[in-house]
This record gives sequence, structure tokens and C-alpha cells, in this order.
Amino acid sequence: MTELEILIGGRVFSVACDNEEQEKVKKAALVINEEADAIQTQLGRLPESKMLLLSALMIADRLADMESECQELKEKSEDLLNLKNKNKLLEQEKSSLEIDYQNLEKLIEKILGRLEIISNYSDKKPKTLLADESSANIIETDQPKLF
Repeated sequence: MTELEILIGGRVFSVACDNEEQEKVKKAALVINEEADAIQTQLGRLPESKMLLLSALMIADRLADMESECQELKEKSEDLLNLKNKNKLLEQEKSSLEIDYQNLEKLIEKILGRLEIISNYSDKKPKTLLADESSANIIETDQPKLF
């Protein structure tokens, strides 16, 4: 452990920390010092304990705001993830519908092809029917008419 001297509110404090934590401690001390300086600018010189208490409260207030914002961002992130998942499902459904649409088009083409064959056949058939019309009349005349 290393002894590190930090300046907060015009006062020097000695703290012990691991070598790898020195930079973090220095940054934290800068944040606390900024708050302490702002408080002393507004309220004048205060006892050490009150200055540190007010600095800690101000930092805790900012931390609470940041945690609240972080929670909102987390919820929005979850909403975004849910929307992405829904979008993925919709894309899969769209793909499935496109396949169904293509199959339906093929089926319609088959039906149209068969209708064309039937239409061509029926275009030839009336001549045959006309030739047989006299025989149909004969059959009809052989049947008694009820109405």
C-alpha cells in the first residue's frame, strides 16, 4: 500500500491505497474537491466535517440522478431489444408470406393454364354440339313434357 496525499477544500488528507488504485483515488479526490470548492464559494469556510458532509451529499445527489438516468436507459435498451426481436419475427413472417405468395402465383398460373385448355376445348366443342342438336331435340321430344 502507498500513502497518497489528496487536496480537498484546501486541506490535505493522507490516504492509503494500492498502487493500481492511485489514479482512481486521485480522480475521486478531484470530484470531491470540486464540490468542496463550490460549497465554500457559496457558504464560505466551513468546518472540515460539514464541508465533507455537504460535498458527499452533493456527489450522492448527482450519483442518484445518474443511476436514475441509467435505469431509464436500461429500460429503453430493453424496449429496443424487444422491438428488434419483434422486427425479426415480422421479417420471418414477411418471408413466409412472400413464399406463400409465390406458391399462390404458381397455383394461379396452373389454374389459368388449365382454364385456357378448357377454353380451347370448349371453343371446338360448340360445332360438335350443333351437329348433335337435332338428336338432342329428338330425345327431348320423346320425353313427355310436364310443364
